[in-house]
Amino acid sequence: MNQKIKLLLFKIGILGLATLGTIEALYQINPYAKKEAEISYTASIIEKYGRLKALPSPKIVLVAGSNFAYGINSQMIQDSLHLPVVNMAMHYNYGSDFMLRQIEPQLHKGDIVVMGFEYIVESKGNIGEKITMARMYPEAASWFDYKSPIQYLKENAIARVANMRLTIDRFLNNDITPAVEDTTSVFFRRAINKYGDLISHINNPPLKVIPPAILDDSTSMLPAIADMNHFYRRVSKNGVKAYYTFPSYARSSYKTDKPVLDRLNKQLTEGLMFPVLGKQQDFIFADSLCQDMVYHLNAKGRDLRTGLLIGLMKKEMSMK
Repeated sequence: MNQKIKLLLFKIGILGLATLGTIEALYQINPYAKKEAEISYTASIIEKYGRLKALPSPKIVLVAGSNFAYGINSQMIQDSLHLPVVNMAMHYNYGSDFMLRQIEPQLHKGDIVVMGFEYIVESKGNIGEKITMARMYPEAASWFDYKSPIQYLKENAIARVANMRLTIDRFLNNDITPAVEDTTSVFFRRAINKYGDLISHINNPPLKVIPPAILDDSTSMLPAIADMNHFYRRVSKNGVKAYYTFPSYARSSYKTDKPVLDRLNKQLTEGLMFPVLGKQQDFIFADSLCQDMVYHLNAKGRDLRTGLLIGLMKKEMSMK
């Protein structure tokens, strides 16, 4: 190898190390970390988990993805059932395993857990989103595992690159602060009320046409059902009750997706070891009651859905 090639490789190596060093430095000492903590939707876990820890038992804990975040009026449930409520729902892509591990340490005798996972939920979800939450709320690191050291290195490298891009975005848009009062923003830290419900969308105009869902023959809830049953076996030993309720779904997509939804309905009703509240068809809503996708209800839709859920819970609880 001649001297010029060696020098070129040396320069490439130095440049690579400098780039990696810069990326790592931005990850460890992010000048916009405070801003990120103030506005990131992921950071709302701080308020949600704080409420979960603080509520006395018996309490009602709601857990799912964004169909619960958008579509539940927790105050209605609390006022009707006379039990404190916390809505832990954020995003389906955290995975059912993560979301259930998240709430389990804070459950005690007499507590009621209502699960409403979306049809597209996976067991393990997106590990990058979990890493981001663990940065915002270190306790979250105990709610998930890595498959191998290689996955740990790969996913944390991806997280660092994503953080660098976000840092650049914050630098360019540092003056943008979303608020519940505006009519455009949805996902940010203060987008929730004291119960954990997402309320930022309530005064936003809904989409005129609700986009179709993405379901196909490969969609299965069996891994999530296994997670839910495993969770139920553990918590029921400590006197915790568990229920499943179907996610809200837009009528236009229900007509298209009915063959797949019928199969998923059968998986749920036959596979779950604990009560299912209502029927799948009960939670099919007109598109005019949806906000911006098939799982997301607007203000009127969430109140109708919550009233239905309250009636089903009262009926089930009176039978015990």
